[in-house]
Amino acid sequence: MKRLTLISTILFFLTASCDSKLEEYSENPNAPEVASAALLLSASEVSTFAVQTGDLARVTSLFDQHVAGTNFQYATYARYVYTENDVLNNWQTIYSAALINAKTLNDTYGAQNPYYGGMAKVMMAINIGTATDLWGDVPFSQAFKGLEQQYSSPYDSQESVISAIQSLLDAAIVDFGKAASDNISLPAADDLIFEGDVALWKRAAYIVKARYANRLSQIDATGSANQALSFLAAADLSGKEAGDMDAVFFNVPTSFNQWAAFQSNRGGYIQMGAVFINLMKITNDPRLPFFASKDQAGGYSGNTAGDQVNTNTSTFGLGIASNTSPLPLVTYSEAKFIEAEANLRLGNGSAAATAYNEAIKASLRRVTGTEDPTFVTNIASATTVTLQQIITQKYVALFTQIEPFNDFRRTGFPALLPNPNGQPARIPVRFPTSIDERLYNTQATVTSDLSVPVWWDK
Repeated sequence: MKRLTLISTILFFLTASCDSKLEEYSENPNAPEVASAALLLSASEVSTFAVQTGDLARVTSLFDQHVAGTNFQYATYARYVYTENDVLNNWQTIYSAALINAKTLNDTYGAQNPYYGGMAKVMMAINIGTATDLWGDVPFSQAFKGLEQQYSSPYDSQESVISAIQSLLDAAIVDFGKAASDNISLPAADDLIFEGDVALWKRAAYIVKARYANRLSQIDATGSANQALSFLAAADLSGKEAGDMDAVFFNVPTSFNQWAAFQSNRGGYIQMGAVFINLMKITNDPRLPFFASKDQAGGYSGNTAGDQVNTNTSTFGLGIASNTSPLPLVTYSEAKFIEAEANLRLGNGSAAATAYNEAIKASLRRVTGTEDPTFVTNIASATTVTLQQIITQKYVALFTQIEPFNDFRRTGFPALLPNPNGQPARIPVRFPTSIDERLYNTQATVTSDLSVPVWWDK
């Protein structure tokens, strides 16, 4: 596994990702060879934004048919030709930027600055979670031993990685529970996400815990549901969507929203997907003009998975793809969808319907600024609810995130037809091992077959 040195990683993100903000932070004057906690926190967050809202989000959105690939490499991906070379940069961004930055922040400053340490742990949990969700077994427990072991990191089982995620988040919650006076330095503007508000970080940690408890619905249906609900009960959700964890962007070219930057630089590579657009059109969903632009005929349309020619259809809407549009990472709406699903598994039908209704209304408020009364009456006033309804509406609400691809693999919803021209004509259920891992890491668990499910996808 190729890992950038700490200095080169920081320099990369200073110059390429968010320089207008990171330039505000200086190195520790008492240890100029070591980046300051403030600089490491900002770099960790920016690299997390890159992982969570960049190419991984677009490819998974293509596989679950939110969008369709229509040109160049995305047309190839749409035929399910997705190789070890294609994942290389994404793999390295997770390990050589997001994870190493967060781990360095925690190891260097966490003991004397538990708030910084807690933030680092949450970001490690989110990013290693993405790695294991997409690749299955991945390096983690021994993945950061230094350059001398850069090509010999053993792979941990997905089961053990998910357990480690829960332990990281437990430790982060303890960190956030400490007094401000226990910290030598306190995060503030260097925290691009919450500006140092540890209560909101704690809330996000509990929601991510619920996410990974719920991920095990096929492993332990009842236990995972009870765990997810206990984590959500411990979270303070009173702020609703006002406390969402978002990736934030700035109106300078190196810091644009990544969906906007992609559309500006590579227009025609991706169009909106017909499944997603038609789902919203059928229900007169008020989020449609926020998620999608009008097509060349003045309406809204998308491409089927097999249509890699038509570029007259809708593209990304300004609600998710203006230069400064924030993109969701961990949200109140997601928490309520998890609550709905967990209650449904436990036979608590009324509680499931109540949470489902609130999840939809929260998404409406977040995206459009208001609750459309007709849509709420028709879609978000359920007294009973099915798993298909929950996951289908979650699929709409969590557009631009990787989570809907995880839900599709776990539940089979929404019901999707694969690209008939796919090679093979089967929607992928995992990512292939990165080429550098196959070539240089003798302990890598190598998988090139995209039809082999990960451990939690029974």
